[in-house]
Amino acid sequence: MTEGTGHVIDPDGDARRAVLEAVAEHGPEALSDATIMDNLCRNQLAALPGEAILIVSAARADVPALLRDKIPELGNYGAIQSVAATLARASDLDNAASLWVVREFARALGMIAPGGTQPVPRIVPDGPAAGAAGAGGSAGAGAGAGAGAGAGAGAGVPPPARASSRSRVLTRNTIGVAAAIALVAGYLGVAAAAHLSPFPAETLAANSSHSPGAGTSTGVSTGPGAGTSPAASPDASPDVSPTSDYQILLSKIPGAVRSQSDCPFAGTDFGATAASQCARLSGLGATTIVYYLYPSPAALTSGISSLLSSAHFHKRQECTTGGEFTEFLINCQSDFRSQTPSMTGTIAEYPNSSNQPIIVTSDDHQNVMVVMVGTNARDLLAYWKQLNWIVP
Repeated sequence: MTEGTGHVIDPDGDARRAVLEAVAEHGPEALSDATIMDNLCRNQLAALPGEAILIVSAARADVPALLRDKIPELGNYGAIQSVAATLARASDLDNAASLWVVREFARALGMIAPGGTQPVPRIVPDGPAAGAAGAGGSAGAGAGAGAGAGAGAGAGVPPPARASSRSRVLTRNTIGVAAAIALVAGYLGVAAAAHLSPFPAETLAANSSHSPGAGTSTGVSTGPGAGTSPAASPDASPDVSPTSDYQILLSKIPGAVRSQSDCPFAGTDFGATAASQCARLSGLGATTIVYYLYPSPAALTSGISSLLSSAHFHKRQECTTGGEFTEFLINCQSDFRSQTPSMTGTIAEYPNSSNQPIIVTSDDHQNVMVVMVGTNARDLLAYWKQLNWIVP
């Protein structure tokens, strides 16, 4: 990738290998530990000061948490573009440089294929536009997906704080310039409050009598200033013909959902053979629903476990009281069985960092996992209880 000044970032892939090695040696949490990444860069990337600054800055901003915060609504590539734009603004980075480091963190975390060839879901934002992360670089320096599944849904996630002028690193025209090296010391930690979108929050207004307005209508937003126009990923195919699995999955999405959304293909996360994201829904109780199709019951079970694990979900209680789902209970998980329609599955309930309710559920007969994001916990649970979020 080339940043706005024409500087080629990580031309031989040394920085990419260093990031991958950090995850292999210390686990994924290393990418959120600025001390580990700083030591790694000092030892392995002395010849790449610009890339080292980017990597340490991304670790300080906890880019992995920012990415996971946005994936349920934006898809992987949409999340990459949104986080890159946020990081660029907060740290005064070149757009393409910010995009590069966010993509490398996502690659090391397994959020995109090693070659970056996963298809890109294109999502149009509801709200204010964000600068196109990657548009300042060479052609094809974008992050892939369009920037938004809803405006302002991450209102509860404060943007990373801007560093002081003394610690501001890597201006838009200085990546790779030796003068930037001296600025890396003292870079302020940012975005500590931005946890994974399905991260459990401490409180949730589960019995609120009204839903937030349009500005917070979806579970995760693009963040302040997210982009209006999709940008092509430098490594990804911009358009991919839907697979047969995707077509099968579409047949399981009810008309009430598909009438409001195109439900575009959203990749193959969490071991699914296909995923589809239906966003900007209204009148259902869920504002966004993501569907995942699995080849077998075992794969479905593994996919649910993988998603909940990535969300740092920890079960505190059953979701039922006396065998009935009476209210939205934070960090609960239960199996369920229905006679009409005939259905068995599992359900987990928890809020995201923006205090919006999330339900992860499944239809075991059809090997489908469904992630629902709402704005009102009571309404979301009421919609789930109707069991019409999937075609029987």
